[in-house]
Amino acid sequence: MTMRVRVVPMLIAAVAMMGLAGCDHYNCPSGANFGSSSCTSSGAGLGGGGTSGNATAAFAFAVDQAGTIDSYTLNTTVNTFQATTSYTGPTIPPNQGGAGMVVAQTQFLYTAFAVTGQIFGWTIGSGGGLTSITGSPFAAPYLVGSVEGGTQSMITNPAGTLLFVENTSGQVVYVYQIGSGGVLTAVSGSPFPIPLFPGNLATDGLGKYLYVTQDLGGTNSSKVAAFSISSSGSLTSVPGSPFAYPMWQVQGDPSGNYLIGTSSSDTGDSHLYVFSIAQSGTSAGAITPVAGSPFTTTYSPFAIAVQPNSGGNLVYSFSINATDTGFNPIEGYQLSSSTGALTALSGSPFSNLSDGSWAQFDQSGQFLFPHSVVVDENTGVATTTLGVLDVGSGGILTQPISPVTLANEGFWVVTDAP
Repeated sequence: MTMRVRVVPMLIAAVAMMGLAGCDHYNCPSGANFGSSSCTSSGAGLGGGGTSGNATAAFAFAVDQAGTIDSYTLNTTVNTFQATTSYTGPTIPPNQGGAGMVVAQTQFLYTAFAVTGQIFGWTIGSGGGLTSITGSPFAAPYLVGSVEGGTQSMITNPAGTLLFVENTSGQVVYVYQIGSGGVLTAVSGSPFPIPLFPGNLATDGLGKYLYVTQDLGGTNSSKVAAFSISSSGSLTSVPGSPFAYPMWQVQGDPSGNYLIGTSSSDTGDSHLYVFSIAQSGTSAGAITPVAGSPFTTTYSPFAIAVQPNSGGNLVYSFSINATDTGFNPIEGYQLSSSTGALTALSGSPFSNLSDGSWAQFDQSGQFLFPHSVVVDENTGVATTTLGVLDVGSGGILTQPISPVTLANEGFWVVTDAP
């Protein structure tokens, strides 16, 4: 059997995915338990985590190309991460990995499908079950024929009141208000034109600005477009946008002061970039590199995860090795709230954790969920796993329990329990 890393524009529909050469990269510390983080909670998630309160800490949802949405439950009292019990997945278009998946307000789940041109929406129950939102699926014919984007081709603002969906072929971004019960309503003026072929979307940590990175397959030089977001969700170009920075993925820090980015591992660029976001004046929303940026990394990052909770200051990067035979260890950094500088965490790179090409935080910032794909080159069969890492004191990562295997891999998302 031969295993090898692959980087393609999305087996699951829009993200570069990697298969891992057969190695045991789930090294679980003996006796480890969840809930050891010293991070400040946003109040929306676990806080101290651990053994008190609701044992159901988080849910993960994934597109199953057999034609359903799968659900998984993280229980921090008994330390389990497994398929949600007594769950029946809703029916979705089969043989599609999806074109994006997000959670809003920890209670609404949305998944886009390019082949059928639809956005499905569900309410998330306390036990991880899904109930269709009124009006779902919502017609999105612009998705049909749209070329594949990145991991952040569909996002929400931090408050979960707006949904942003890119149309790479049409060079526009569609914006929806998320109303009562999760119903989607197009914002007046949507879709909004953008001056490039979009790759990934991101907002700043306060939801004041939208940033759109350029798909590297576009005809122009790589840039980042910036827009101010009105209270109703309409977009206005920031003066000086687009900015000539070659970013593939960017994410905002919780304070709204900084934007962290990577140019992706395809470029062989062993750096992370940090930009200061202008907070006021005629250039509000404009981005400029902070002093010392770009910051040198051990490996060339493909993707990043930025801790989202209030006061969160941790950044992790994910990459594959130079021979395409495995994942590099996860790297962790602390973001300075005063300067935006990145400082490597103690123990980084985390040599016992080599868990995938990209990851997501839950809203509490307590847990980091890494995603990986193992491809058997002889059979072409891909095995997809989703793990869960505990973010401990000083940002040190541990993996107390084994990952789950996702069936018929597609887009996925994690959320704190509602």
